[in-house]
Amino acid sequence: MKVSIITEGYNKTGYGHITRCLSLYQAFEIRNVIPTFYVNGDEGSVSFLSETNYEIIDWLENQDTLFRKIHNSDVVIVDSYIAPKEFYNRISLVTPYPVFIDDFVRVDYPVGTIVNGSINAESLGYLPRADRTLLLGTKYASIRKEFWEVGERPFRLDIQNILLTFGGQDVENFTPRILRLLVRNFPNVRKRVIVGSGFNNEDQIEQAKDENTEIYKAPSPQELVKCMYDSDLAITTGGQTIVELARVGVPTIAISVAENQTLHMNGWIKEKFLPAELTHAQPNLENRILLLISNLRKKQPREIISKIGRQKVDGSGAKRVIQFLLEKYSAKSGFYFRTVISKDSSLLFNLLSDKLIRANSVYEMPLKWGDYLDWFSGKLMDDDCYFLLSFTTTDQFIGQIRFDVKGYFAEISVSIHSDWRGKGNTKLVVFNASFKCFHEKPNVGYILAYVKPQDSLSLGIFTQAGYVITEKETINNQEVIVCKLSRPR
Repeated sequence: MKVSIITEGYNKTGYGHITRCLSLYQAFEIRNVIPTFYVNGDEGSVSFLSETNYEIIDWLENQDTLFRKIHNSDVVIVDSYIAPKEFYNRISLVTPYPVFIDDFVRVDYPVGTIVNGSINAESLGYLPRADRTLLLGTKYASIRKEFWEVGERPFRLDIQNILLTFGGQDVENFTPRILRLLVRNFPNVRKRVIVGSGFNNEDQIEQAKDENTEIYKAPSPQELVKCMYDSDLAITTGGQTIVELARVGVPTIAISVAENQTLHMNGWIKEKFLPAELTHAQPNLENRILLLISNLRKKQPREIISKIGRQKVDGSGAKRVIQFLLEKYSAKSGFYFRTVISKDSSLLFNLLSDKLIRANSVYEMPLKWGDYLDWFSGKLMDDDCYFLLSFTTTDQFIGQIRFDVKGYFAEISVSIHSDWRGKGNTKLVVFNASFKCFHEKPNVGYILAYVKPQDSLSLGIFTQAGYVITEKETINNQEVIVCKLSRPR
């Protein structure tokens, strides 16, 4: 399964799209499907992508280059505020499963799946169409894996810790402004201040802080979760951070700094997670913030708000999106493929050590663990080896299908787990994998399978999958039946 994720992130506009897509990447990753990021971004975006498979590319100006790179992708995910409708139309034509991440019905999206994890997404007026699937609401809110499993927080009788987090840039210079407000009015309260990688107001923040101020510069996701978990109240902007705070259950005061945040904030106000609508240009903003803090001093209202947030965002949104895509991808066959990765070594060794598989194998394979690892590592690094594993949508292992490309043709090797042998869908595994090979390896004109005469089960699988018996050969001093599948014309 080949997955491409296309998004953007710049210091001047923020990295919210990247962090949201990162959660989808991570949800694929735990299923051992490794996507590729294509990010229209600057150096600041790299800090979010360091543990991923990514490429920085101005895909808007170099669309032909991008489309060559995403060629043959089974799933393409786009999360953008800059892509025009024509770009989405083109994506919809080149992949069987296009996915468009949206916040406010930005364009009339073409055929595909629209994902909007916003609090009010169901009421935004998406027009139902037979050729589009809608995944709407906080059930599909995508947050980073560090936020997936967060326990319930303790609640103090009064506010002792306040968190300030205004994104990666703090475009409205809120951090020093609100910090000064808290220092004047709550000198004994601990202030935790998140300083993003794009901040240019650190001197002002240093001048505004007091002895109870702790500054966290570009914290890791783990550090950020801990800061949230230990805080009694957060003050933030109206973007993606609200979703993360809701997941942790932190009572929150949010200030809108962009027009596209207002709709998002109003949804959270309606659900009573946010207490009021605040905007960056609002008169008497500081006084309004002080009033809201005063209303949240008591333990009970904070407990109620925390419960609302955790009920709305349970941390499984990204995993639900990926499960939906795997099921959609596997709807006809009941299974999906992914390429083999290094962590599959034990799984594959146990499969290939099966007595029946060994008895029917034409080629010898090292059965000592050290020798096997050398063989396995060699296959992973071999560009002429197209190596797939097959799973059900509930991640039950079906088997391995390997294609060793030898110029104009490829040799196929199939090993099916004992739980799935003799079941009717095995021929579909071979059939679909073979045509994936033709799709991925355009120079392969035909595929050969070598079957021992006594292995009637494998012979039946190949012939039912469209392979034709052509001749008999002798390989490794043993007679084998040769089956051939030619590339469709």
